[in-house]
Amino acid sequence: MKPVAANLLCASCRENYWQLIRQLGHVQLPALRSIMLRQARIGTPAHTPSRGNAPIPIDTHAQDLIADSEAWLAEQAGKIRAAYAGYDWRKAWFAIISNRRTILDMSTAADDYAALEHISRRNETALTPEEAMVIIGTCPQCGHQATSTPQADEWTCPHCKWQGGVQAIKATRDNKLWQLEYTGKPVEVARYLSKMDIHCTSDQIRQWLTRGKLHATPTKHKGEYVFNLGEITAMLDCHN
Repeated sequence: MKPVAANLLCASCRENYWQLIRQLGHVQLPALRSIMLRQARIGTPAHTPSRGNAPIPIDTHAQDLIADSEAWLAEQAGKIRAAYAGYDWRKAWFAIISNRRTILDMSTAADDYAALEHISRRNETALTPEEAMVIIGTCPQCGHQATSTPQADEWTCPHCKWQGGVQAIKATRDNKLWQLEYTGKPVEVARYLSKMDIHCTSDQIRQWLTRGKLHATPTKHKGEYVFNLGEITAMLDCHN
């Protein structure tokens, strides 16, 4: 076990850690269990299962996330008192919530916090509706399209389990944008880029076209062009 000094958390980390603990038991686990049992749908909260977005087939994936979350809670509860390790997840969570100082002052707090951050990110991704996900690039190991929540710092490939930083994946993607073209109207290309967490407005694109700053090729359809995505992102970089 590491020395206590090596695992002390700063005030900000302590607060973030505690918020993640509260969110895990109060929001994430109940939501994951509902999705696993198909009692809820991912998307806009609603009182009936006929509203919101249809759930993606993640019942077994949700089970895995639940198992990891519950195992983390059991481990932390067991550190408070050995008997607590056998509690069900809700009782374990309540035991943790009731012992804030003990949990935050644990000699393993930094490692426990890091583990919970990883669990929380995976849970949040599973609970985010598809239309709110952004395309960050492709997996460098297997080539699978990489999508994540806009706030994510790390990404785990659901196919090959490769893990890496979101910014590095985005950087690789952005370098390849010069090789990609998109055919459509300014509003359509703006919407497409927003799915990659690249934000510009259709008005900006129209202005760049009018001023000759974008060298898009008009098609035979009115208002439609063939855009080079790298050129658009380069214009955004110049204006940010």
